Amino acid sequence: MNPKQLKRVVFALVIVLFLWGMAEILGGDRNDTETGVLLPALDSNEIDLLIFETGSTKVEVARSGSSWTVNGFPVSRDALDELFAAVADSAAIELAATSAVVHERMGVDSVSGIRVNFTASGQPIATVIFGNSGREAGSRYVRRDGSNFVYVFTGPLTRLLTRPVDQWRDRLIVDISPVCVARVVVVRGGVRYSLFRDGSQWRFGSGSPADSSAVNRFVKWYQTLDATGFATEAQVADSVDFNPPDRRVTLLGSRGDTLTSLLFDSTASAYFVQEASGGYVYRIVQWRADQMAPADSTLTPGTEGEGNDS
Repeated sequence: MNPKQLKRVVFALVIVLFLWGMAEILGGDRNDTETGVLLPALDSNEIDLLIFETGSTKVEVARSGSSWTVNGFPVSRDALDELFAAVADSAAIELAATSAVVHERMGVDSVSGIRVNFTASGQPIATVIFGNSGREAGSRYVRRDGSNFVYVFTGPLTRLLTRPVDQWRDRLIVDISPVCVARVVVVRGGVRYSLFRDGSQWRFGSGSPADSSAVNRFVKWYQTLDATGFATEAQVADSVDFNPPDRRVTLLGSRGDTLTSLLFDSTASAYFVQEASGGYVYRIVQWRADQMAPADSTLTPGTEGEGNDS
């Protein structure tokens, strides 16, 4: 064998050894008999706690009796339904590796990964670690805690992994049927006016007719009224001030009972709303604040700019 042939043989052996090494890294222990099941079958009626952990951030979606909370706040029913649907759709997985050597590179190690803990009927069921994005859009590498097997997961659960607490929370401010509203009192910029239902029509407190179609549109805003978000702790402490409020709207029923009474405050960045009795401080956009607490001139038939106090 001449030197040239010897070099070719050595080069071929190096290639074979390299490929064998990569196969060992990606293939891991051939005696590993894991079945490839990422999550056990989970019944939404049995799940009572899911925890999403990313570094120092923790989002806890927990059952509390017949209701659910997220970090202690009421959770959105739509968000909860989306979560259960995502958990049920956990079969779209493909085995990517079976060795712990690649965990850090794929982002599924215990330090850099996103941990999701599942608890059902008070018992821990599984902890799943999501890592870096896969090649397909919306996919991520994932493994169960304690397992070396790494999968590519393409289910909808990947969209919820880093959802902040505010996006899980219930944003419903009030939900009042318009037909239940018999009287409205609005205070806006120091101007107070009221409206009352007179049969199928609306009148100002002075007795003059109002634009009933405009009033009905106004009142309808309080049917399934959702916020765009919530005030931060810093905003509540430093800038939001309801004493006195910029605006106040009170809806009353036919027996004079208060259906809701909302306080409004504006800052440079947004409008905020809170029930007069206290509670959560919601964030809304400017145009919605104008619809929820309109100027009396917008409710006067045929004229603009003329007030109707009561």
